[in-house]
Amino acid sequence: MNLVMSGLDYRHAALDIREKLACSPDQVRSLLAWLRCQPGVEGCVLLSTCNRTELYLTGSPETPWRLLCQGAGVAEAPMDGCFTTRCGPDAARHLLEVACGLRSQILGEAQIITQVRRAMELAQQAQTADATLSALFRTAVTAGKRARSEVTLTRDAPSIGSRCQNILTRELGTLENRRILVIGNGQMGQLAASVLRQSGAAVWVTLRAYRHGQAPLPPGCTPVAYEDRLTALDGMDALVSATASPHYTLTAAQLETLSHPPRVAVDLAVPRDIDPACAGTVPVYDMDALGLEGPGAPGEIAAMEEIVREELDKFTQWQRRQSLPQRPPRFPLFVDLSGKKVVLVGGGTIAARRIGTLRLFGCRITVISPELSCSSEGLTWQKRPYRHGDLEGAYLAIAATSDRQVNRQVGLDAQALGIPVSVADCEAECSFYFPAVCTGGDLIAGVVSTGKDHHKTARAAKAIRHVLEELP
Repeated sequence: MNLVMSGLDYRHAALDIREKLACSPDQVRSLLAWLRCQPGVEGCVLLSTCNRTELYLTGSPETPWRLLCQGAGVAEAPMDGCFTTRCGPDAARHLLEVACGLRSQILGEAQIITQVRRAMELAQQAQTADATLSALFRTAVTAGKRARSEVTLTRDAPSIGSRCQNILTRELGTLENRRILVIGNGQMGQLAASVLRQSGAAVWVTLRAYRHGQAPLPPGCTPVAYEDRLTALDGMDALVSATASPHYTLTAAQLETLSHPPRVAVDLAVPRDIDPACAGTVPVYDMDALGLEGPGAPGEIAAMEEIVREELDKFTQWQRRQSLPQRPPRFPLFVDLSGKKVVLVGGGTIAARRIGTLRLFGCRITVISPELSCSSEGLTWQKRPYRHGDLEGAYLAIAATSDRQVNRQVGLDAQALGIPVSVADCEAECSFYFPAVCTGGDLIAGVVSTGKDHHKTARAAKAIRHVLEELP
């Protein structure tokens, strides 16, 4: 696997170090374009958040962190020892752990999935994401979604916003009717404003007059022109600042002009919004002060780690398929399934799609799975795990579970019985490929790939369906 990454985060680099490499979206695009032109770099994605900067490269580049520093115009010496470099499966595993929230200051932190997805989108816009990085980041987003939906955390909706709420509650005693100014109406500012407003605070949020198409204010919040922030801040109980500005939104000199400065300030920005010298007048909590919660319950961590293992295995299998020698394409063969027994092992999303297609062709469908995510009408559902002997009498077999070992066993049993089998998660174990079926009038088309690009297959099937629908 020609994959390598270098990253620094809150555990190994203080905020004053991290903010040197914090990048806006425009800066990310420019930096990616520069990196892609460097010797040995085939693809690159840059993940830049408040708590981490991580560069993922494919090819045979030099040490990624040195390239990153060169491209960003940052001196290497202060950064030496702050970065961790990982290669191959270790790099892939790390990204999946990041997306699940295992590497966040708060276990399961909610915003990281969006940040990982956004990093991929920026790389695609810059045309620097190759097939390996695209597949890796898609897998990471899937892992993050699974962690959010499958793992119940002991804290409700863990996020930087909720941590900000906890700190202000501790400092102010209560948030009920407290007056709070939030500078910035981006994702982080909106999150903080929403959480604080729901806690009973009166919240003002700054807007920039010249910015068009900006997001609406969170419900219940009052707008303030960014240029009037100092006037609005005088008499506030608290300040929260969360912008992408390269300049301070509040300096120590500006704070000294206020007759009634806020009692506490929270800085959610990297680079920092609030001049560190302000801490001489009011308590200022920056990003490093926000993430002091515990590491999470062992059961929660174990559940997330299991998701990482499962998704990493899928990515590794995808990588393995890419390295298989080119084989002749499969010959398309249309068979009569009417009245024939088709055994499908699995009951999840992929299995449900297979069932929906099979219903069109008059076969007798037997599903073997403890759970079923679609209607069981018109089929035989054996509500239990797969076991040896379940394929007896089948004309076709389909393995579509989330368990690699079960799928593999179905494939082996089918081969032993001479039954054509499609194994959803392993192209090499298929004796036939389950096609994307396209119909229109009295025409039927099936589309398959070599197993290396399922997204291309889906796009082709969509185009073919459109053509068939338009035919007279």
